[in-house]
Amino acid sequence: MKLATGLVVLLGATAVAVAARAVPPEHQQHDWLDADGERWRRLSPEARTAYTEGFLVGAALGQAASGIPEGDTAAVRRTLDSLERSGLRLPYAPNVYMARIDDYFWWENHRPYPIWHAFEEVNHDLKRMSR
Repeated sequence: MKLATGLVVLLGATAVAVAARAVPPEHQQHDWLDADGERWRRLSPEARTAYTEGFLVGAALGQAASGIPEGDTAAVRRTLDSLERSGLRLPYAPNVYMARIDDYFWWENHRPYPIWHAFEEVNHDLKRMSR
């Protein structure tokens, strides 16, 4: 029993120490913003799918939540439904973006660019071609 109590105290103290060292959001590094074409090429196909779907969901949520008070999830849902019908900024299916981004990063001179940059370039080209 003393061992279990000691372990709980140790774990609790460790959790407090970790929380105390947590970096405030304004000082956190966002390495995912700098993930480039080399990183994209190292991802498995499954990881590319997850990355792309997450990127598109994040972009849609960001677009829908713009100007809506934080926490008003009903308004965000209504806006997402409306945008899905009238115009998401990144409107194409994940497999379309994945194939185009694979092509984009095939070129060695594109590989230093961040993945988000590739999404913007590919999206611009797709919209230009669909006009």
